[in-house]
Amino acid sequence: MAFLWHLTALELKDKVLVTGTALKNRTNIDKSPKSILANAWNVLSSYRKKTYKLKEILIETQDQNYSIVTSQKGYFFEILPLKNVEDFKIYDEQHNQLFIHQTHPHYFQDLSTSIEVISDIDDTVIHSHTASALKRIFTILFRRPKRRKKVLFSNSLLDFFDENKFRIVYLSKSESNLFGLITAIFRYNEIPVGPLFLTPYLKFKSLFKPNKGQHKLNFLHQIILNLPEKNFVLIGDDTQKDMDIYREIVNAYKGQITKVYIRQTSFYVDEDQKAKWKALQDTGVDCMYFQDDDDSDLEIEELKHLLKL
Repeated sequence: MAFLWHLTALELKDKVLVTGTALKNRTNIDKSPKSILANAWNVLSSYRKKTYKLKEILIETQDQNYSIVTSQKGYFFEILPLKNVEDFKIYDEQHNQLFIHQTHPHYFQDLSTSIEVISDIDDTVIHSHTASALKRIFTILFRRPKRRKKVLFSNSLLDFFDENKFRIVYLSKSESNLFGLITAIFRYNEIPVGPLFLTPYLKFKSLFKPNKGQHKLNFLHQIILNLPEKNFVLIGDDTQKDMDIYREIVNAYKGQITKVYIRQTSFYVDEDQKAKWKALQDTGVDCMYFQDDDDSDLEIEELKHLLKL
């Protein structure tokens, strides 16, 4: 019997984006390790799970059934022509119902506000040291969720958006294996809840050379394209490809991107980062290259004026 490890359903305009990962066997998703070694074991164990690959799953609503085939990594992604279907059910090939055990919400309604917020996670919302593979792996393994630190400036912005009822979508290159870890970090740091779109599941042998493709860019295209009446605020950092991706998105949807925030992750900005920042600025979008100690209160006042709040 399959097991839903990570399910997210996001309402778009007259559609619902449904995505997630299915595993072969049931496992505990949301763990709160009491020691560093327990945390390391939980993380490493998540790379040993067998996925429910190349199998059919059935999404059933009151009016319609939809069949989806999972990928080699147990991953599924579909945009269904539905609206307000929070009570849908999912079944495996033997028609066993797959119950949703995760504590993180799985269904996110379309809100009435005209702005959507899309944010990266690692080194944008929480400190993850993604610029160094070894530091990243050490942090994942040996920093328990309650010891992980959030980026204060970014989280001030997210709190502001959450308080004003803007929907926040989290889009990360982190693999789905880390779903339980990420949700625990969110809970301990009281980070505003939102849909978590992660890259497909990885085997342990792929951890050091992951092939994550165009995951973030593809999701951004699908979300913005299917919310034509919305404007967007994008939040990212300068450690990976956020500036390149956001520049491409701004050029593709110029009328819909209200502002872009990029976090400066180190004291020194190298020539490559400077070039990427200039290319983003050259699109004409309102953007900010912020540091951790910048005045978030001042920026929030400017946001209120920009968003006419």
